[in-house]
Amino acid sequence: MEGWKLLVTVGWLFPTCQGYDPKNILVLGGNGFIGAATSERLIARGDNLVLVNRGNWYWDSHSTVKPHVKHLTCDRQRQLRHCEDLRRFKDFVYFDVVVDFSAYHSEAVEDVLDLLKGRVGRYIYISSDSVYEVCSKNHSNPSRESDAVRPMNAEEKLQMAGKDDYGHRKLECEEVLVRQRQEEGGVPYVLLRLPDVIGPRDNTYRWWMYQMWLRLSGYLERQISIPKFLMDQKLSFVYSLDVADMVVKLTDCELGKFDNAYNLGTDEMPTLLEVLELMKRQLNLENTHIPVNDSAEAIYLFPSVKLGPVDSSKAKDMLNWTPTSFETISRQTIRFYEFAIRNKGFVLARKEIIRNMQAYFTKQPHNVLYGLNGVYGIKYPDTHDEL
Repeated sequence: MEGWKLLVTVGWLFPTCQGYDPKNILVLGGNGFIGAATSERLIARGDNLVLVNRGNWYWDSHSTVKPHVKHLTCDRQRQLRHCEDLRRFKDFVYFDVVVDFSAYHSEAVEDVLDLLKGRVGRYIYISSDSVYEVCSKNHSNPSRESDAVRPMNAEEKLQMAGKDDYGHRKLECEEVLVRQRQEEGGVPYVLLRLPDVIGPRDNTYRWWMYQMWLRLSGYLERQISIPKFLMDQKLSFVYSLDVADMVVKLTDCELGKFDNAYNLGTDEMPTLLEVLELMKRQLNLENTHIPVNDSAEAIYLFPSVKLGPVDSSKAKDMLNWTPTSFETISRQTIRFYEFAIRNKGFVLARKEIIRNMQAYFTKQPHNVLYGLNGVYGIKYPDTHDEL
């Protein structure tokens, strides 16, 4: 305990930007896709980070994040008051910012606000465009922040909530932050509503699976295709590194930007076919045919919502949101996964992508291994150990 007090008093041993006053930041999650990228940026800036998560370190976050933060192992499925380390720690630290990547139930947000009452300066919550799925959107244009309004009728509200449980729960988390702010002494908040996130180190593997599906198409029985109902559907994406940059910016921006929700998306709103055609060109696979699939069993990995893309103009106007171009995002993401499939430093992620390819795209799992050898020239001497 005395050691922790000393750490807080003198500052942790991070290289601090010249003239910058380090902040105490509580990161809930911080070891996954966007969270690790955000933590890396805050570490580089010289902030004092406390990460609260279950102790799983994804991709290379065990080396890029873990050694540079105060890590507290806690499971948010249980109340944080059961996390003894955090209970002791919070008694002598004021957190300038809470960045919440891991709340999927309203009780999880309430728990943080209750435990850290009077000890938080601002709260950044990572939400989702899925919230619009449970609201009464009355137009066909890209979803705006003002569309996140539940039906007034109780029965209709219940029916809408049942259509998308994830969106319902994320919106409940948002509603907790809005309500507490309306009370005296409430914490300023920002809600970042993200569409499908793409970029390096994605734990859902969706982009990587499409990339491998194209690359190994000559070895797989199930060929890549576009469901007919998605042919003309415009989609929204956001780059994980752009989100990380925005979160870092919000930890230091004026509070006049807070108490708002913001959609963050790319300027482009491509169809799934346009995404895959771009991927083909960047992989030099222009001759690979992508047919339309009328089957109800057609596999697709994007989009994760039904209501279409999001409008990011509010973030542009108020936060100077300047997203990376989709072509650049695609190129950088492809380059990373082409590297990752060969890199034993990502052994767990590599095992997972191979298993997914074997499970969903072929009835003969060894074909995936033949494809890895034939396409990438990779012969794993430990093939059996890999899988």
